[in-house]
Amino acid sequence: MFFPFPQLEYQGLPFSGPGFSFPSWQEKGLPTASLGYRIWRCLCAGERLLLSRDSFSAIAEFFQLVLDDQLLLNSKAKDLLRLLDTARISSEAMLNNLASGLRDLGFQPPPPQPELLNWSSSGANDFQRKVRGYILCREYRDWLARVAKDMEILKRTFRGVESESQERKDCCRT
Repeated sequence: MFFPFPQLEYQGLPFSGPGFSFPSWQEKGLPTASLGYRIWRCLCAGERLLLSRDSFSAIAEFFQLVLDDQLLLNSKAKDLLRLLDTARISSEAMLNNLASGLRDLGFQPPPPQPELLNWSSSGANDFQRKVRGYILCREYRDWLARVAKDMEILKRTFRGVESESQERKDCCRT
C-alpha cells in the first residue's frame, strides 16, 4: 500500500500492538475517502478533482497539526518527524497538482474550503493526539489510493477510450 504505519511503535500500546486498527473512527474536519462505489464511479471529472483538491487541502493542514503533536510527544523520533513532514509536503504538492489539473481541464472551481482547524484544535490529550495522527495517516493512504483510481478513469475518459457522458450513463442508470 502507499503509506504503511511502521512508526506506530513510537506511540506505545495500544497503537504498537499487533493488528491494531481503528476501522471506523473519524477525526472532525478530516474528509474520509470512503464513498459508496456507485456514487464514486458516477462522479464527473470536475467533481472527482474538486473533492480530491478539497480533501488534500484539509490533509495538508492536518499533517502540520499532527507534526506539531508528534513534536510534543516524540521529539527525538527524527525518522517519524521526517516522514510526517514529507507527507505534509507531498500533500501540498498533490493539492497544487489537483488545482492545476482543474484549471487545465477548464474547470473554474470555487476556492478550497476555509481552514478547518483553529488554535483550539491543538488542545488535545496525548491519546487524542495519537489517534488523530493514526486517523490522518489512514485517510491519507486511502485518499492516495482513491486519487490513483480517479486518475485512471480520467485518463481513459480524456484519451477518448470512453466519453465522460457515456461513462456516467453506463454507471448511473436509475
